[in-house]
This record gives sequence, structure tokens and C-alpha cells, in this order.
Amino acid sequence: MAQPIPLLLPNRIASGVDGHADALQSALELLQLLHERGVLELLRGAVGAGDKLVDTVTAAVDTPESLRAIRNFILLTKFFGSIPPDVLSSLVRTVTEGAAREKANKAPGMLQLLRRLTSEDSRHAMAVTLDLLESVGKAL
Repeated sequence: MAQPIPLLLPNRIASGVDGHADALQSALELLQLLHERGVLELLRGAVGAGDKLVDTVTAAVDTPESLRAIRNFILLTKFFGSIPPDVLSSLVRTVTEGAAREKANKAPGMLQLLRRLTSEDSRHAMAVTLDLLESVGKAL
């Protein structure tokens, strides 16, 4: 009858396993999750494709439109990164509350809107909006 072959690990591996059982268990669980989600299969395919994958990605990115899109994405990321979170949070809250308020009421009259335009806050917002409009006009 066949006898099982004992697993003999080199001393260096065996001594390393003893002190890191929890880490190894965690790594094996992560590996199992990556396998179940198909990530390992995706990585295996990407590595197997090698140069063909690189050529395909390079061809897709090597167009003027793609380069502009990448540059625009980087610029937008810098722009949104420069906005303080409290300002953006206030803007989102104001738009949400304003939309709910306006939906619940009848539309304001023209005179009422013109009165609101004279407030200092509205004038600050209009100045920024006009700066943006002028900047777009210069770029055209």
C-alpha cells in the first residue's frame, strides 16, 4: 500500500513559518478571495498577454483625444483637490436644500430675483462666474 510522502521544508522556511502563522493564514485568505473574485485569472491573462497588451494600450492612448483627456483629468483632479472640503460641502448642501425648497414653492418673481442679485454674496458669486466666463472666452 502507498505511503504518504512527508512534506519536508528546508530549515530556513520551516523556521520562518513558526513565527508568522497568523500572517500566513491572512495571506492565504487574501489569496483565496483574489481567486474567488477572478483577480488572479485577470492578472494571469494580463501577464500572459505581455507585449500584445502593452501594444494595445499604447495604441489606444496614442491619440490626440486620449492625451487631451488624460491632461484634462489631471487638471480637474488638481482643481477639485484645491477646493477646501468645507466649501464644496457647503455648495452641495446649498444646491440640495435650494432645489428642495424651490420644488416645494412656486417660482419666485423677477423682482424678487433681482433683489437677491443685489446681496453681497450674490455679487461675489457673479464675479467668480464672470471670471470663469472671461477665461473661457480668452481660450476660444
